[in-house]
Parts: sequence; structure tokens; C-alpha cells
Amino acid sequence: MQIIVHRGTHQIGGVATEIRTSSARILIDMGDELSNEADFIPRPLSISGVTDDREACDAVLFTHYHGDHIGQLTNIRPNIPIYMGVLTKEVLLATCRRKTDLLMKERIQKAYTFEPGQRFKVGDIAITPFWVDHSACDSYMFLLEAEGKRVLHTGDFRLHGFRGKALPKLLRWKIGKVDVLIIEGTQLSRSGTVSFTERQLQQQVKKYMQQYKYVFVLCAATQLERICALAKAVPAGKYFVCDGYQNKLLDLLQRHWGNYSALYRNLKKITYGKNLHERFAEKGFLMMVRDNRQFRSIIRRFDPHQSVILYSMWDGYRTRPNSSLPDFLNLAEHWAPLHTSGHSSQADLQQVIQKLSPRRVIPIHTEYPEGLSRICPTEKIVLLQDGQVWSF
Repeated sequence: MQIIVHRGTHQIGGVATEIRTSSARILIDMGDELSNEADFIPRPLSISGVTDDREACDAVLFTHYHGDHIGQLTNIRPNIPIYMGVLTKEVLLATCRRKTDLLMKERIQKAYTFEPGQRFKVGDIAITPFWVDHSACDSYMFLLEAEGKRVLHTGDFRLHGFRGKALPKLLRWKIGKVDVLIIEGTQLSRSGTVSFTERQLQQQVKKYMQQYKYVFVLCAATQLERICALAKAVPAGKYFVCDGYQNKLLDLLQRHWGNYSALYRNLKKITYGKNLHERFAEKGFLMMVRDNRQFRSIIRRFDPHQSVILYSMWDGYRTRPNSSLPDFLNLAEHWAPLHTSGHSSQADLQQVIQKLSPRRVIPIHTEYPEGLSRICPTEKIVLLQDGQVWSF
């Protein structure tokens, strides 16, 4: 069995990991690179047999819908099957709204879907996807079994989200020991950071709603679990307001996940309309917004002294050169951060590794892979370079 990390051994985002046996070959994720530079252009991945026809590739699996994992989907040869979660497919189709998204939409429409915990095979590789908590709904880790060996690819995950507490039990009862653990290490380069829980953010929002009449939240529209939590934090007598696009995404979440938790169902939401302006102005609200002309116009209609904008995104978007976000945040007299990482803390990385007792651990999705040896000094860490073939 062979593992090749085509990209992601020394950077966050833009990841692509290959698992190969003597008779099958699959890829996990194929994403765009991340950068806080305003004029940054991601480098396209060139992988033999995936982006060209020089070799065979049996399938490409996607852990979730974030661009740094799925952004280069359209570069995959059209005859290669792609697999993703059911809700992931629905969300991606809903986000393909521009004419430039037509190719992406066509590829996603043809994608195969899988269910959590349901084993399927690609060639001689048995694959079992398992739900993990991340800042993207419908995120997965993959257990791969072939040639008498077991490999777990974690994808992006965390333990401080609403569903994070289930992961230790999953690792113990459903997965067990593995030969190789391929683990994301985003926070290995961020020592000393403390991750708030999503529930703590929800409590903070309740305080802001007591302090301000008009609360605007700047958040990625696909950050659905957080948005559900914000909606549930709105007190009686005030409104939770969104636009038609956000409303559609929340309806998709309820349709697919509503039976799993009350968090995802029965949201008392209302779509913004000018005819409702007076009612909103009188009662107050929490409104989901994005940085565009429409929402800038809406925010200006309300008293800035009674308004706050909560910034619920990665801070790199705000601080990169030529960002329009500082100007957007100044539309209200007050703004404040309201965010937590979508990635596992260093302590939680340690916990996951201890639960699995892997023979080898490969860090990916990190700028500082050596940091894993520092926090797990007794583990056998394998530090790879992009494109390096590692056999076991």
C-alpha cells in the first residue's frame, strides 16, 4: 500500500492525498490553496491520471465542501467518479448560482453520494465514511481498508463544535486501532491558541442581543450549524433575518439533518423585505449578512448607534491587503469578533492519536508538521514532502 500527499505536507489548504494499492488508486480531496494576499492566484494541481490520461484513477473522494478541499474539482478528468456526502452535494449545487459555475454544477450533478457509517468499495479498497464536526456541515473522515491494512484519513475536524463530543466514542467503538493515521494539523503552528466552543459563541450572541437592538452577523452562508445556533439565540419578540439564498441553505439542512437534532429544525426565520422594514426597526433583530452592495444598503437603513456587526469568519480575510471588510465593519458604530476555529486544538490532536494508537502518523494540512513530534514525542511520526511516495 502506498500513500502520496500531492499537496498539504507543509501548507494549510489546497490538499490532495492519494491512497494506492496494487490494483486500485483513489484521491482524497483536491482543493485550492489558501492565502491572505488579495491578488493571490492558486496553483493548479497536476496529478498524473487525475488531471490527465497518463494513468488510471478509480475515484476522488471529498471530505467536505470548503474550497481548499474541493476547489479544483473541475480539473479532474470527467470519466473519473467523484464521491461526496448527500448534504455536501445539495449545498454545492445551491451555491452554483453564476454562469461561471456551470462546469462545476455539471460535475457535481454526476457525483456519487455516500452515507455516514455505510461501507462501500472502490476496487479492492473498502471505504467507510464517518461524520466529524467541522466548520462545514457534512464533513467526513474516511477509514480505508485494503491489503490487510487500515488507514484513517481524518479530513478537517474538531472537538469543540456541537457534535465534537461524539468523536472519541466513534474512534473507540467504530474505528479502533489503525496502521496509519493521516491527520490534519492546522493548529500545530498556532501554539497557545484557545478555541471557544460553538456553544460559548451562542451565549455571547445572547449578550449582544441584550446590548444592541440591531445585530448583524457577517458569516459564510455555508457555516450552517453556527447560523442555526445564532437563530436559536434570538429572544422572543425579535427577528432572525436572512435573504433568500441563506433561507434555501437552511431549508436544505433541515430537510437532511432535521431528524438528528433540534438545532437544525424549526428555525423561526424571516426573509428580508423592504415592506418589513418598519417592523424590523421597531422590534430589533439578528440578521445574517455578507459583504455586498445589497447588505451594505440594508445596514445603512438602521441607526448605527444601536447596531453592532459581529465578524464570524477567519481573520485573514479582514486583515489581508486591500480587503473591503474593514470598511464594511465600520458601517455600524461597533463591531466585534465572534469566531472559533474549525480545526482541532493541539490537545485534541493528542487525544485522537492516543485513542487510535496508530503505528504511524502522517500530519497534513499544516505549516508546521514537526510540531506533531513536539506534542506527541512517543509516537512514530512520518514527515513527508509533497509528491513523495511512502510505502508500508
